[in-house]
Amino acid sequence: MPRKDIFNSATVESMLRAPNLKWHTNPPDVIPMWIAAPDFSIAPEIKQGLRDAVEIEDVFYNTDNAAKAAMAEKISRFNKIPVTPDDVTVIQGVDPSLWLAAKHACKPGDEVILTDPMYAPFKSVLDASGAKAVLWELDDGDGYRFDIEKLKMLVTKRTRLIGVCNPHNPTGRVMTKEELNAIADVAIDKKIRIVSDELWEDIVFDDRKHVSIASLSPEIGDLTLTSWGFSKTFGVAGLQLGYMATTNKDAMADMRKQSTGIQRGSSTLAKAIAPIMLGTTLDWWRRDMMRHLTKIRKLCVTRMNKMNGITFPDLEGTYVPFPRFDLGMKSKDLADTLTKEYKVGLSAGIGFGAKGESHLRMCIATSEGIMTEALDRIEAAAEKLC
Repeated sequence: MPRKDIFNSATVESMLRAPNLKWHTNPPDVIPMWIAAPDFSIAPEIKQGLRDAVEIEDVFYNTDNAAKAAMAEKISRFNKIPVTPDDVTVIQGVDPSLWLAAKHACKPGDEVILTDPMYAPFKSVLDASGAKAVLWELDDGDGYRFDIEKLKMLVTKRTRLIGVCNPHNPTGRVMTKEELNAIADVAIDKKIRIVSDELWEDIVFDDRKHVSIASLSPEIGDLTLTSWGFSKTFGVAGLQLGYMATTNKDAMADMRKQSTGIQRGSSTLAKAIAPIMLGTTLDWWRRDMMRHLTKIRKLCVTRMNKMNGITFPDLEGTYVPFPRFDLGMKSKDLADTLTKEYKVGLSAGIGFGAKGESHLRMCIATSEGIMTEALDRIEAAAEKLC
């Protein structure tokens, strides 16, 4: 498939032919936008890399050495965090890093500060350590600003960890360097560890720049565990591949110990193509994907802000915006109604925390054709329900 067609070629029929959870969970007449998975074909370089790995039979036990070297190079170059391969661990996506951070930093009764709304696994992993979530509320009325004075008020003698998600899921905020510095100042002053989920680092709009909090100073780097993955940029969630890093040698040693017998890294095939996705070979993909997503975002802004009772956010990053739906229904009921009666599936905002009520999250990483049809269905629902 020509490069120019990759991001705008999906049709309902082509997606239903593909073996994926997103398009086969609901009945086939439902357009699924509930999961953060793109409707893009896989990059040809990734496909070829997988073929090459199979051809040389890279399916036996193997080391992580080549993958970790590529990961360390990328982290040092792009994220500006000075790591070596020994500072990096291969994991099965980002979620295990949240579990490991909680196990490392917390004991029963300790507190972890998380934003509300927030990507749900941040809170669910706390059961493993017996820690308690303390919620740092973000308000859509002020553009989901990260109010540092609110954060300071939440810190207690039991605070052991602060969860950062940047770009933020589900609000779509790209955190500013000033916001990150302010969080870092609090963490350094109180000796609080940070776990930073940076899975969406490539998906930033309007010439914004992604900044890793661990890059701000050696002091905050020493307190921070950062994790990344490939699923959002390249649509390869099935590879179960992610990576985490910290410059704190003792913290990394403890997390490796915590994960012994539980976390076994990823497959040899996934690790074999990691250097392709981490290097500059696919810069064209990142560039062209963002050009396409910018067009889709504009389509959503233009149409949804004209719909009854719907407000589309100022989406700075990610391709999962969090529109507000003032249609007289709770988010779970509205999501169910849209799926069953209007054949378009979105995620209920309540699943991201109490501050997510009145919102639905939607994945817009699709073709103009599919997006237009989905918007038609949402508009029909708004006209009927408002």
